[in-house]
Amino acid sequence: MQNGNIKIIELFNGDRIFNIPKYQRSYAWRVENLEYFLGDLLNQRGDKSYFLGTLLFHQRTSRSEYEVIDVVDGQQRLTTVLIFMKVIIGILQKNSSDIISKKTYSKYIYDGDNYKLELENSDSSFLHNFILGDNDDVNIESPSQARLIESKYFFQKELFKLDKETLEKIYTTLTNSDIILYIVDKISDATQIFELLNDRGRKLTNLEGVKSFLMYRIGCLKLKDNGEQAINTVQDSLSTIYRIIEKNKINENDVLRYHTIAFEKSKADNYNNPSKFIKNKINNMFNNPDITDNQIKDEILGYIERLKASFTIFKDIKINTVKSKHLHNLYMIGRVNPFYPMMMIIYSEKKEKFNKFIKNLTKFTFKASLCSLRSNGESDFYRWIRNKRTFNVSWIKTPIEDDWWNINKRSEKSILSRTYYGKKSEINYNTLKYILFSYENSLRQKKGYPPLTIDNYFSNDSRLRISIEHITAQKTLSLNFDDDFKENYLHSLGNLVIDTQSSNSRKGRKGVDEKMVEFVKAPIMSQNEINAVKIDWDDLEQVKKFIDNRNIVIVSFIKDNLI
Repeated sequence: MQNGNIKIIELFNGDRIFNIPKYQRSYAWRVENLEYFLGDLLNQRGDKSYFLGTLLFHQRTSRSEYEVIDVVDGQQRLTTVLIFMKVIIGILQKNSSDIISKKTYSKYIYDGDNYKLELENSDSSFLHNFILGDNDDVNIESPSQARLIESKYFFQKELFKLDKETLEKIYTTLTNSDIILYIVDKISDATQIFELLNDRGRKLTNLEGVKSFLMYRIGCLKLKDNGEQAINTVQDSLSTIYRIIEKNKINENDVLRYHTIAFEKSKADNYNNPSKFIKNKINNMFNNPDITDNQIKDEILGYIERLKASFTIFKDIKINTVKSKHLHNLYMIGRVNPFYPMMMIIYSEKKEKFNKFIKNLTKFTFKASLCSLRSNGESDFYRWIRNKRTFNVSWIKTPIEDDWWNINKRSEKSILSRTYYGKKSEINYNTLKYILFSYENSLRQKKGYPPLTIDNYFSNDSRLRISIEHITAQKTLSLNFDDDFKENYLHSLGNLVIDTQSSNSRKGRKGVDEKMVEFVKAPIMSQNEINAVKIDWDDLEQVKKFIDNRNIVIVSFIKDNLI
């Protein structure tokens, strides 16, 4: 193959295997990308060739008589082309089309010895078995595998709608489409071309931009091996990062930001543009004649190593590898994102203190949620990170001990509110849910029952999703509420209990006496507890007294355990 303009049909001439390197992102195209791709083929008019785009290859090695070529840029398009060809060739064969033969399949898909496309990650066998192969017993183990099978199913569905003439037309359009091809025999050369093609053209993700820039800059250095070893190190680190992102569904932009705040000694102005920060830093080193090429290389490799460590740390925190119950509580309260940089520093530098730190943080965020603080204090915390670089695990107590924003009195006032539910409540629904959920687990602990888990808290199963139930229904049929009850008791904490959504719907507007039957049978301890109270549920004053007493109990629980 030669650099320059080439047609797809020529690209697949010869004994070539196209390999997607491990440092590349997994397959990411979604239905909207596939719709554009197919739409372009269907809407191509006249004799002008369809332009598929630019491909950048690294001519790596040989395997027997096969030429193995790394795809440095264009892997998403090339993978999609192969999936499309697999589907359309099969349909054209069933339609007895004259424009294909057995050689067509071996040319584009599988020649009896090798598949024409390989992946250097865990999706390779999936691609061969279920996408390019004919195994229908699909077993999906990752989001990228789901996207691969989604692409195959999309093309099967859409192409089966087309007549033979249209299928032959778009097949011919694709196989005769033009691409601009760049081929290099050194990966350092490829990185420079990749940077020029992408960072000045289509929009890359921040992480892709950082990757291409760092490899490009290494390629610009005067190093003994043209930077090949250093580029391989960057590629290996990026491969690890991409696998972490894929497996754990991590937002890469968030982690780039958290990393820059926590570990890069950057200014506040750089927090929201971490890719610009590292580019400016490296470019400034290039423009400083007193800094050697080896020093620049070491800084680039140090940065990518720190970044890989940050993704690993964030993953460990996200999935709670330390099994901290306080971390689960923090996730249930919410308001977590501003504190990830601090959590990452503590996890990295004082892992043995991490659980204690999270316990303090949980109490702070709970108080902040109770009184609906708009600020989480991140600007102050981030200033400490910039100035001190290390900090004590008791650090997070400062807002409470110094009573920032009058947080203590405001949260105390919120706890004593007579309105915890509805539009007039100053306490948001999730904070109320967390209180009642925590109270439920305290009862379970006392009685020796296993606690409800974070999975229960966030369940999307319509039967198991946790909601909040009024003990006396808002429009009960068996009890007339006076104005005092409506104002001070109906939405009081003592009149609320957690419930599963299906159970809540089943109780509906039943009177309390009828609900008691449901409460007795419920697997929720705080509902069982209600039944143990002997009162006349048709006597409004007794009901008020019950709510007052239960309110006192739960408020005491909050003070003793949550703040």
